[in-house]
Amino acid sequence: MAVGVPVVAAAVAVAVWWGGAGDGKATDGTSPSATPSPSAPSSRPAAANALPASWVGTWQGTGPGSTAGDGVFSARTTKVSVTLTLHAAGRGDLVGRQVSHVTEAGSGGDIGCTETLRLQETHATSMVFQAVTSTPTDPSLGVVCRSGNVYTLSKQGADTLALGDEGSQTAGSPTHLERVT
Repeated sequence: MAVGVPVVAAAVAVAVWWGGAGDGKATDGTSPSATPSPSAPSSRPAAANALPASWVGTWQGTGPGSTAGDGVFSARTTKVSVTLTLHAAGRGDLVGRQVSHVTEAGSGGDIGCTETLRLQETHATSMVFQAVTSTPTDPSLGVVCRSGNVYTLSKQGADTLALGDEGSQTAGSPTHLERVT
């Protein structure tokens, strides 16, 4: 199976989070290498450059997958489950990881990816995360996962995160993640 399905989770990533055929570019059109370092100066207050405490915790969601893929460059899937774990971090810092379980329609195998996420951008009610590492959730299947995927999440109440449409998630990923802890 030569399908490369970087996942998000996770989202992200978030994830996780949710892998997909992303182009590895940030939402502002810059390349991942243009990411500011954690010590980059900013005119915004430090709290505005950090993940809000209300985002810290574990989030989960399940999507229907998508059988519309061609089976070569984009997988046919029947389910996408994502777990996103976030901890306190500033912009430019590692903030957590997303684990995606993507069920491939033909084999039933898990072609998901696990990604370590960096907090790329902070906004009032949304955050942008970038996958800095990505490995197969089930290494035995030979799935190719790539880093650089970008995910945008927005807060939708105290216990729900919504995944933005402009991210690197795979088709059929969950649109919302619910707080677990």
